[in-house]
Amino acid sequence: MNLMTESLWGDEAFSALAVQKDLLSMLTVVMKDTAPPLFYLVGYAWVRLFGSSEVALRSLTLLLMLGAAVFAGLIVYRISKEKITGLIAGGLTFLSPFLLTFAFEWRMYALLTFTVTASTYFFISKKWSWYIIFALASLYTHHFAIFTILAQGIWFMISEFSWRKPKMWLRQLSPFLWIIFGYSFWLYPMYLQIQRVRGSGFWLSEPKPDDLLYLLWRFSTGGVIIWWQPIAGVLAAMLLLTKDWRRVYKDWLGLLLVFSAPIFFSYFLSKVVTPIFYDRYLLSAAVGSSVLLMAGTRKQFVWVGLILLLLYGYASWNVFTRPTKRPFREFAAFVKTEIKPGDFLVNWNGGAHHIWETKYYGIPAPIYTPNGPLPLYVGTAQMTAEDTIDKLPDRPRIGLIASEDPKEILLPGYKMTFVKQFGELRFVWWTKTK
Repeated sequence: MNLMTESLWGDEAFSALAVQKDLLSMLTVVMKDTAPPLFYLVGYAWVRLFGSSEVALRSLTLLLMLGAAVFAGLIVYRISKEKITGLIAGGLTFLSPFLLTFAFEWRMYALLTFTVTASTYFFISKKWSWYIIFALASLYTHHFAIFTILAQGIWFMISEFSWRKPKMWLRQLSPFLWIIFGYSFWLYPMYLQIQRVRGSGFWLSEPKPDDLLYLLWRFSTGGVIIWWQPIAGVLAAMLLLTKDWRRVYKDWLGLLLVFSAPIFFSYFLSKVVTPIFYDRYLLSAAVGSSVLLMAGTRKQFVWVGLILLLLYGYASWNVFTRPTKRPFREFAAFVKTEIKPGDFLVNWNGGAHHIWETKYYGIPAPIYTPNGPLPLYVGTAQMTAEDTIDKLPDRPRIGLIASEDPKEILLPGYKMTFVKQFGELRFVWWTKTK
C-alpha cells in the first residue's frame, strides 16, 4: 500500500463521482461548489480515457505535480543560469514531503500548483501568450490564483512598466487586460460561490498569528517530520545566507512577492472578511520555497542543496510508503459481505461522515442528521434529498458507518450488537429493541 494505491478519502471521492457524471450534470455540481471548473473539465476527459480507479485518478495529479517541479527548475535556471541549481530546485519541489502528499490526491490542488508555477515561469521569461494561457488556467482552477496574478501585476508595475511612455501603456498592460477579459466570464459565478460561503457555517475558522508562523516554517523546511525540521531549517538558512545576492536580489525579491502573496493576502482576508486561510490552497507558496532557496546559489554551496534534497527524498519515501488515509476499500468490501435483505445503512454525522467514500466504493448510506441540516462544505454541492435523513427507518437492523468510538453513539430504539474496526473506521450493527 502506498499513496498511489490507498483508498480515496471524502473530498477525493466527491471529485471522482462528479467527473463520472454527464457533462451538464457535472457543471451543475461545479456551479454549486466553491471552486472554478477547469479541474473537473480536465478530470472529465481523463476518466474517460484512463478510468476512475485510484491509480488512474492519481496518475493525473502526479503528472501535474511533476510538471510543477519542471517549471520550478526552469525558473531557477532562468535566474541562476546554472543547470545544477535548476535540477535541485525541481527535485526539492517534487520531493517536498508537504507537496508530495498532494501529488497523489484527486483534487484541484496539483493543477493549481502546476498552472501557477508555469505562469510564473512564462511571466519572468516575458513569453506573454503562454503567460496569458497559464494565468487564465490557474484562475479557472482555484480562486487563490487571483493572489498570484495580482502579485505578478504589482511586480510588473514596479520593475518593468515604463511610466514615461504613456503611448505604450495600453500595449504594456495588454497581457493583464487579456487575462481580465478572459476571466470576466467567471466573475459572476465566482461572486455566487463567495456569497454561498459567507455566513453559511463554512468549516474554516479564523487563523491566528501562530497559524501563519507555523505555515511559513513548514514551507521553509519542506514539510519534513518535526524532529528533522531544525536540520532542514539550518540547511535552508545556509542557502539563503550564501547566495550571490548582488546578481539575483531583484529577481529574488520579485519571486518572493509572487510566491508569498497568497499566504499574506489570504491571511488578511481571513481576518477582515471570511476565513479562507488553508495550507492546501497555498501549495504554490510551498513550490516557491524551493525556488527561493536555490535561486542564486553559488557553485561552491550547491552541496548544501544536495543534502537538503537527500533529506527531502528520504522523508518523502517514508510518506509515500506509509499512507494515512482510512482503508475504505477494504472496509467497503467487508460491509458488502455483511448486508442482508431488509438491512439499512447510515453514515454517522460526527467529526466526519463518509458518504462520498461509501458511494464511490458502492455501499450507499445516507447521513443521519437528527440535529438539523449540514453546514456548507465540499460535498453539499453534489448532495440530493436522499443523501440525508433526520429519522431512522423502521428496520430490524441498521448498519452504521462512523469514525467515532461507538460508545459515543446513540441510535434511539436500537442497541449495538456488533463492531468491526478498520483503523479509524468502524462498522456497527444496531438491532431494533422490542
